[in-house]
Amino acid sequence: MNAKRHQDKVALVTGGAQGIGAGIVKVLVKRGARVAIVDKNAETAAAYAATLSNSDQHVVSIQADISTEEGCRSAVNDVIASFGALDMLVNNAAPGRNKAHIGRLDGPDWQAHAEVVLQGAARLAEASLPHLRKASMPAIVNISSVTAAAVAPEQCSWPYHVSKAGLEQMTRYLASQFGGDNIRVNAVAPGLVDREGGMKISDNPENRKIIEAIVPLKRAATAEEIGAIVSFLCSEDASYITGQVLVADGGMGIRENFGASLLARQAD
Repeated sequence: MNAKRHQDKVALVTGGAQGIGAGIVKVLVKRGARVAIVDKNAETAAAYAATLSNSDQHVVSIQADISTEEGCRSAVNDVIASFGALDMLVNNAAPGRNKAHIGRLDGPDWQAHAEVVLQGAARLAEASLPHLRKASMPAIVNISSVTAAAVAPEQCSWPYHVSKAGLEQMTRYLASQFGGDNIRVNAVAPGLVDREGGMKISDNPENRKIIEAIVPLKRAATAEEIGAIVSFLCSEDASYITGQVLVADGGMGIRENFGASLLARQAD
């Protein structure tokens, strides 16, 4: 592995101040990229950027509301103003999961997911297109979820499921549209992830027992492991991969549901 595989490349990562996004940013920075963290929370983004910046590495934070067209365009313009180029776009941002919306078929949750996960990703891709065309190895990576293909009604609202499924179809559509410009578009669908910062799913002993029972690798992923997959998809090593959804679930999806449930029960 080339430790500096993204040397002097420029990446824009939405929702990059915490969670999986923070892991993606950390990996890209370690591998030489100059990264713009685009986040709605200006203070959190600035604080995280400060922890990664040094004399050899430049990380900037950009406050933007990507639920609007103007917010998307201004975010891309700010990246160009900061770095003069754009090589990688990582669409990671999503609204927070609100348990109050689980099981409901109405309410405002759909609009929030449609505006950020779907429209935000599409608008950022469109605004980035003129700059990506100038890059030597341009790439877009969308962060989806295993819940794009499997239903988890006790964990996510239907807008979360549907928006992630739509994002995967958008990935295929954009790959078809942008291929002529040598711009590759792929997605990553994480399963269980111990996110950067805050409470981790594996911190709960009961959760950990279930994870060890139903996930063949017997653990949750780290946010940096998801970041490493994003790094690969943005690299020359993935130069002939486009329109694909790479599932990163530790093998959880290959387990038959009834058998996995029995294993989880036995873990109690």
